[in-house]
Amino acid sequence: MSAPTPPPGYRPVHPLPPLPGYTPAEADPPTASTPPATTPHAPPVPDRRLASRPIPPAINAGSSGAVPRTQERPTRPRPAPSREPAGPRPEPAYTAQLDTPPTKGKKTGNSLRGRATAAFSAVRGERESAPHYDGTTNDDFDVPPIGGHPSHTESRQWAVRLGIPVGVLLLAAGTTFAVGVNIGSSRVPAEGAISQNEALRFRLSSFPVEQAAVFGQQYLNVCLTRPAASDTVAVRTRTEVLARMATSGTESGCGYSGTSTAEAEKPESIVFTGQIKSVREGYTEGAAAYLTYQVAYDSEKAVEVVVPVWVNDRGDPTLMRVVGNVGFMPSPRLGAPPAYAETRAKDAQLATQLRDQVIAPFMQAWGSSDAQQLNLTLTEDASFAARAGLRGVLVNPSVEKVTVYTARTETGAIHYQSGDEVVAETTVEWTSALSTSKQTGTYQIRLRYVQGKWAVLDVTGSALDPSGGPVLNNGAGASPSSGTADNSGHSGSSSTSSVSPTPTQPRETTQTSSDPFDPAAVPS
Repeated sequence: MSAPTPPPGYRPVHPLPPLPGYTPAEADPPTASTPPATTPHAPPVPDRRLASRPIPPAINAGSSGAVPRTQERPTRPRPAPSREPAGPRPEPAYTAQLDTPPTKGKKTGNSLRGRATAAFSAVRGERESAPHYDGTTNDDFDVPPIGGHPSHTESRQWAVRLGIPVGVLLLAAGTTFAVGVNIGSSRVPAEGAISQNEALRFRLSSFPVEQAAVFGQQYLNVCLTRPAASDTVAVRTRTEVLARMATSGTESGCGYSGTSTAEAEKPESIVFTGQIKSVREGYTEGAAAYLTYQVAYDSEKAVEVVVPVWVNDRGDPTLMRVVGNVGFMPSPRLGAPPAYAETRAKDAQLATQLRDQVIAPFMQAWGSSDAQQLNLTLTEDASFAARAGLRGVLVNPSVEKVTVYTARTETGAIHYQSGDEVVAETTVEWTSALSTSKQTGTYQIRLRYVQGKWAVLDVTGSALDPSGGPVLNNGAGASPSSGTADNSGHSGSSSTSSVSPTPTQPRETTQTSSDPFDPAAVPS
């Protein structure tokens, strides 16, 4: 490569005499057609090495007495760097590569997928190679924060290996607990609720029994109250009322058709027995049920009547109607229960002591509700029934019989301690304050031994008859299989009704014309 030619008019900064034999090259003269190329150059830079050296004065060689000095070799001037006009610089050469899809291997990075893959790799004990950059833009690598550590190091692998299985176990345990609580709570009845079996056992349903029972009783009152056939106005009114209360398919006049000589009749009592049988399906609106009533014609004859009643709404019934003919059924018969076997121990000695000292004064104060006298025979935590009394309805009690039952099992005399309790069954004959009649009643009085004396804790009415069986009549006992019983009883007790062993239709008892049918008493 030849040295650059200095521009015209260039002179070295420090000219020196040319060396022997050195001839500078002549520049080509510029032609008229071709202008000389003018390239901008920077001013020449002086050589500092020459500037720092002193230049001795020139000595003529032909002068006498002068020693000729060896001439130094001139320094070749450095060419000035060429300055080319500013322009776009060429980009470095780029080698094209094949567009290959990224590998499906493991990826590491800040993405959720990359972190999960790296975590499972750490649990399996696999070590990942350090991230590197190969020039492509599809590579994903971790960039830890400034001053931080890589996400997965050997010091943290134990935490990752332990955290993942523990988290899975906690999630499974929580899910199992939630499902178990949900299933278990659905099978436990709420507070105050009953199960389906209990509802069937006690014949309970969502049917509005109270409202339907009142409506059914009104219908039976009109149905079984039959005016005399001669009273045509009352007969027509009864028929119209029954037609409004029942559906069109029922028998006219509740199925009654009397002759021209029939007289008026009416039952003594109509009582709802509480028996109900719901109609499960068949009605697109509302619900229906069969209600049972006990109808008594006199003290000896009774029968049960079934009435089907429909309501428009179970929750708030506003419309009702009888949806079928009534049916007559036998009422429950009288039976002969066996004798009651008492298993509790008795204390006859204590019964004699309590009769006159505690029970007689207590019953006297209890009948008249004398609060001052009651406080002398009651415990501090006595019940309301023991403190209230009969308020003078029955007075002048006469204690006839006392039987004491105790939980102690000692033979002979029993020595009670403070806090012991006994139950005394007592038969008392009262005098009615409204008349001079006598009334006998039985009670169970609960007593407690407190500070050396007995005090009344509670009082309940009635007591079981240990003898059992039917009541004797004139020395001849009724056979249990006959289903009948005598009407006589103890002194002061009310007579019991009897029913024939086979179900029969009620006998129509006649009444005088002085008690005619009253249409005003019939509900509309």
